[in-house]
Amino acid sequence: MSNIEYNPSLNDKVNGQLGDLNVPIQIPLSSIKTLFDETPPIPPVPPAPYKVFTALVSQSGGDDPNTIYIGTDYGTPLTVGVTYIIESNDTTDFTNVGAPNNEIGTYFVATGTIPNNQNANGNTYLGYNLGAPVVNVLENTIGNVWFTYAGAGENRMGSNSLFTSDKTVSLNDQTRCIDNGSKTYNLKVTFNSADLIDIKTLDEEFSGINDKLTSKLIEIRVYN
Repeated sequence: MSNIEYNPSLNDKVNGQLGDLNVPIQIPLSSIKTLFDETPPIPPVPPAPYKVFTALVSQSGGDDPNTIYIGTDYGTPLTVGVTYIIESNDTTDFTNVGAPNNEIGTYFVATGTIPNNQNANGNTYLGYNLGAPVVNVLENTIGNVWFTYAGAGENRMGSNSLFTSDKTVSLNDQTRCIDNGSKTYNLKVTFNSADLIDIKTLDEEFSGINDKLTSKLIEIRVYN
């Protein structure tokens, strides 16, 4: 407790209208602080317990490698959601369309269609596979990940060692699904290594089968 001399404005807040009484009052200093804090402190937001990748995933066709050329004269726009690999690059900057860097051999899922700083000559080109999954990314706090075709009913989600062992889980560990033709199939999304998540679509005999994923929700979590 501390003795505080009468102050009309303070007195009004603490004890209401006391008129012109020239009297000392006693209130805790902590109470004064509470009364005069215009905004109470906001508690810090606790960190999320995991990083997450959530997407709607589609896949059709088989192994079908292709090349897309980049250039202002005859280059082709990228397709959002498709995984590309940088195979040749002069001066083009792909970081505005989803790439973490512009190095040869870098995979990325396109988030835009027109990269920056294109040349006219088209000496820059990207590889991609029409059979690889195409994704509509809903949330990604894991980092740069991409998708590749590995065989009938076998696809992979890749990263540069972002999938921590014993801390990476899938919400689609093994799921029985129904396709658009009302036929059942099995979806297995499982940890393979720090670099890979396996995405498998299997028929009733557990053989790999393509053309089953149509905007299928897949979520990967990597816990801290």
